[in-house]
Amino acid sequence: MISPLPLEGEIAPEPVVRARQSRSYWEESRERLLNNRFGVAAGLVLVFFVVVALLAPVLSALFTHTDSRTIDLANTFAPPLQGGHILGTDELGRDELTRLLFGAQVSMGIGFLSVVVALTVGATVGLVAGYYGGIIDGVLMRFVDMILAIPAIFLFILMALLFKPNTVTLALIIASVGWGSIARLVRGEVLSVRTRDFMVATKALGASDARLIVRHLLPNVLHVLIVYGSLYLAQVVLIEASLDFLGLGITPPTPSWGNMLTNSDTYFFHSSWLVIWPGVTIFLSVLAANLFGNALRDAFDPRLR
Repeated sequence: MISPLPLEGEIAPEPVVRARQSRSYWEESRERLLNNRFGVAAGLVLVFFVVVALLAPVLSALFTHTDSRTIDLANTFAPPLQGGHILGTDELGRDELTRLLFGAQVSMGIGFLSVVVALTVGATVGLVAGYYGGIIDGVLMRFVDMILAIPAIFLFILMALLFKPNTVTLALIIASVGWGSIARLVRGEVLSVRTRDFMVATKALGASDARLIVRHLLPNVLHVLIVYGSLYLAQVVLIEASLDFLGLGITPPTPSWGNMLTNSDTYFFHSSWLVIWPGVTIFLSVLAANLFGNALRDAFDPRLR
């Protein structure tokens, strides 16, 4: 319907301009992440592994009805779907599916605990070094340089010999090397943020150093921590499997995906499923973590917008 023209002497009504509602940085990032189908699928795969790790005792009671350490020498090397074993048995007659379920507790537990510790230490060092600068920055960054200069495998071997590896100690060993790279990334972001107008204005209003770091600097480097943490998770899973292969990780009879793969390489041509199942779980978890990390980077990194 066409609105009538205004009569002579009347004032034409002003057109109504509807302002587009602005969205926050987190809302835009969430929308970009949800639009990435591969990233969402990879995230769901990671959630699946986490749920399996948390519910391993319940799932084993429902589907396998056995424990991961139960030995059945009369039923060794049973192929999948034989004798009530969905994925078969190993050289000692232990149910392969049960060991995969409980192995997820170890592998995922080490992965996420290492990421949390490395992010916490690295973010703290990077925030303090970048904010204060000067001699504090110099001392902390030289220590980081020293950590990064030593080959990681030597540190892993040394610490594995000094401390008996279990889920917690192995996670701390891996995190003790990985926090250096995070500290460097966080420090670089802090150096670019601390001189911005809102930081100068907040400091002029009398805000304490702790408030400036926690309430203003940390939210501005949070996207770096989120992206690096998801990508670092894939590295930790591979590192844990590599240490198990070298005999420096979780030792049997405690199952982990790494030592399951190590113990079964002798029987590859005889019982290939003993290599396939742990290999597939490691491959899927690492691939999912990398794809999800790339999706988070595309969604949260403001330079890619």
